[in-house]
Amino acid sequence: MPKKKLAVYTSTGCSACENAVVDIHYQVTSLTRWAELSFWPYLLGSNWEDLSNLPGIDVCVFAGAIATEEDRRAALQLRAKSKIVVACGACAAFGGLPGLVNLAPSVPSAEADAELRLPCRESRVSGLGSITEVDYVIPGCPPTQNLLWAALQILLSGGEAPARVSYAVSRLPEAIGLCAASGVLPPRGSVFAGEKAVCASCSRVKEEKKFSTFQRPFQMNPDPSRCLLEQGLMCQGLATREGCGGLCTAVGAGCRGCFGKAQAIFDPGAKMVSAISSTFDSTDAAELERIAIQFVDLAGSFYRYTLPTQCALMSAPAEE
Repeated sequence: MPKKKLAVYTSTGCSACENAVVDIHYQVTSLTRWAELSFWPYLLGSNWEDLSNLPGIDVCVFAGAIATEEDRRAALQLRAKSKIVVACGACAAFGGLPGLVNLAPSVPSAEADAELRLPCRESRVSGLGSITEVDYVIPGCPPTQNLLWAALQILLSGGEAPARVSYAVSRLPEAIGLCAASGVLPPRGSVFAGEKAVCASCSRVKEEKKFSTFQRPFQMNPDPSRCLLEQGLMCQGLATREGCGGLCTAVGAGCRGCFGKAQAIFDPGAKMVSAISSTFDSTDAAELERIAIQFVDLAGSFYRYTLPTQCALMSAPAEE
């Protein structure tokens, strides 16, 4: 079987997703059985002429948000060249941390960008799916190694590696797991992560207790076995898609939402407001106000990674 041509690219982002690809370590040997690295500016020093000279790309792993005109051109050019485009990481999938700039009242003009010698910025930061069609999504900041490696094998191996992906199938939706075992591509639009919320796979005990104050992690030593939200710590596990294995909650840090909203949730921020307000241990209006004002930057917290695409009030429809 001829090797698949693989492209990896990051637009506006921190390149951690590209490092995650490199972090599959010794598995690279297996990857090179099925794939040929054809375009990767970060690792190979590839330029756009190299891409133009290629007859086509089989799989493009695209990371980073769309924040500049250059990002948009890159996204459209790689989409035109690629049979399969994968939004890799929270920035490409949802807009990510760069998307928080959409909360700013205005964006500097193109003239101001030119004067400061900055790339010409878009009027708003977008996820890749708002610019062009995306075939698959691998969420996370960055994606976890097992899910990323499973996705690469399924999309590149042509059905030769179902046994190798079995250890990750338990964290993938059933449809993807069945496709992996059968050696066929998952349905377009599939997300390489779980379907339920992080809380479903979190080992912490949930007792539905109330709290009367909100605290930040540096202000307390949380009980290692109890639900963090019930202890008064911000945790978005009940609104966030599972698949990470609860890496943050396992070490006492609240879930930050980098896998995006769980499948059954419409708006993660609305879900969090409802969940937090239901745990306030008071019915007195003044006391409720005292608790509520302890929460700061709710938009930046609840939509830290998803503001451009999953906030119902600010998300933009995909462009044709």
